[in-house]
Amino acid sequence: MKNILVPTDFSDVSDNAVDYAAELAKATNARLILYYIFTVPVPVAEAPVIAIPLEELEKESMKLLHGLDKKMKAKHGNVETELRTQPGFVVDEIISFTKENKVDLVVMGVTGAGKTPGVLGSNATSVMHHAASPVMVIPKGYKFKKPDAIALACDYKSVIPDEAVGKFKSFVGLFNSKVLVFNVLKPKELANYQKAASEVNLENALGDIEHSMYFPASENLHHEINTFVDRHSADVLVMFPHNYSFLKGVMHHSATKEMAFLTHVPLLSIHE
Repeated sequence: MKNILVPTDFSDVSDNAVDYAAELAKATNARLILYYIFTVPVPVAEAPVIAIPLEELEKESMKLLHGLDKKMKAKHGNVETELRTQPGFVVDEIISFTKENKVDLVVMGVTGAGKTPGVLGSNATSVMHHAASPVMVIPKGYKFKKPDAIALACDYKSVIPDEAVGKFKSFVGLFNSKVLVFNVLKPKELANYQKAASEVNLENALGDIEHSMYFPASENLHHEINTFVDRHSADVLVMFPHNYSFLKGVMHHSATKEMAFLTHVPLLSIHE
């Protein structure tokens, strides 16, 4: 891992994500890209507005980034950083950045369910679905811990593409983590041929890393995910969204958002 992109809005939740990313960067010898997208005031018809030059907004934004960088390094040591700022819409700019630059991972903070998510928290799931890089969301207050155990959620409804599996294995290899693959079944649900074939494909793909397979049963998908993670003391939860998501037709945007805000540990989203 070489470059970790950390969008920030300077909130407490965002600062916590920066702290997590800093420790992750130290553990993997990666560089942090601290990224702030600022909004340019849009004049409203017939309303008096004092126009602030774009250069002044950029200067003030960079000043805030330097302050964050200084605070982060005082806390975590001399982590290599790059500071970037520009105007625009948060989700669009983050997605564009991942497509135009070599970003290995995006780290963003989210607040727990029922709390005010903030600018980045409310957009995190959109970034998870459309960024060209894997995206990790960090729950409020979660402190970095070396991921000795990683829980991989999979429903076996389709074969996970090799590229996504490769990205997952690369992350696992950074820490030599053990992998806990689990599929939440509904009570009395029976496996079909397609699921069996997909399970075999994933089993073969993970054959060179330490892993175990589990099939817990529950009617409450989100509750069982957290229960499994807690029961096995997993340090990171991994999901593959899009066409090979948790439950096709269920793992849509709102369900992803719900899980992102309910998870007890960092949630890593990997797609094609």
